[in-house]
Amino acid sequence: MSKLVNFPGGILLGAGLMYLLDPVRGKRRRRRIEEAVRHAERVERRLLTKAASDAQNRVHGFVERVRHAPAAHAPDDVIEQRVRARIGHVSMHPGAIEISVIERRVILRGPVLSDEADDIVKTARFTPGIREVVDKLERHDSPLGVPALQGGRRRNERGAWNPTLQAGAMGAGTLLMTYGIILRRGLIGTAIGAAGGALALRGALNRPFGAIVGKRGGITIQKSIVVNQPIHVVYDLWSRLDNFPLFMEHVQEVNVQLGGNRSRWIVDGPAGSKTEFEAETTEMAPDRVIAWRTLEEQPIEHSGRITFEQFGEGSTRVSVTMTYKPPVGVVGHAVAHILGWDPKSRMDDDLIRMKALLEQGRTRAHHRNVELRDLH
Repeated sequence: MSKLVNFPGGILLGAGLMYLLDPVRGKRRRRRIEEAVRHAERVERRLLTKAASDAQNRVHGFVERVRHAPAAHAPDDVIEQRVRARIGHVSMHPGAIEISVIERRVILRGPVLSDEADDIVKTARFTPGIREVVDKLERHDSPLGVPALQGGRRRNERGAWNPTLQAGAMGAGTLLMTYGIILRRGLIGTAIGAAGGALALRGALNRPFGAIVGKRGGITIQKSIVVNQPIHVVYDLWSRLDNFPLFMEHVQEVNVQLGGNRSRWIVDGPAGSKTEFEAETTEMAPDRVIAWRTLEEQPIEHSGRITFEQFGEGSTRVSVTMTYKPPVGVVGHAVAHILGWDPKSRMDDDLIRMKALLEQGRTRAHHRNVELRDLH
């Protein structure tokens, strides 16, 4: 019986050893795992430092609020500063918002992204001293074509915990897991350990449980690169999808003969496998933008958008934003990153090849040299 029980574990162990000791790619895979471990150690140290500083600031802020509670009838200029400070926590472009306060009546104007407009209004409404909020914000689904919404700082993700709560969850979860699995044991101990592990994982990844297990949300990755070529040259390369297998290492085949804006892709998958999916081009504006999304019931649901901007004289900034839902949520994304076949790793590699191809006229993919003149 023990042999039968150990048989699946032996298969997994053998598969893991084969993956890591592969004579061709094993060294790179082992190095990636080592880098992931070192990266995790650095992230943990930074988190503990941030948690200590955050806790100190919160205690200080609480004491100050108790000692100097905000006056309910403050002057309009004071209320304006309160609103501006609070909006800065929920908007990526707080400088684009015009705030006027007249007799404790707040008027909000200016362009904002649609998905953050409600949070901005709600935040202003709950600012101490406010009598009324007038919403005159200009909502935009995309920052494209709106100068005031270009760039901006990164907004905290919904469901993200502050460093103090994050570190506390990791510590408490680890203690519960240790107590349940090692000390308590049994059915109850296993349940306590599982709950502790889930809490520690929630704190470490700092994402809602739904996103961690893949029930909702997705992973968004962004990358920008400057290519020393005119914008029409760069756009022309990206607009011809059937050329991608020639210079993108992880793309095996693209069939654009499906009719309409649809295409079928075959790309590299985990452990040498292949993944096939169908996508449709949802937007294609010459020299400006290309957008796509997968069709329903595909192995990995994802969508993306590529924008092209003139950068200086004769150069182009290419910005790629992609959102995808990996199997097993954020955990699947973390494992994929360690193994080196997640979309972020692929995007980085292929953008560098694209830059070399356009600037130098050649690159290397699929273990062979590729020249720009070889493309259709």
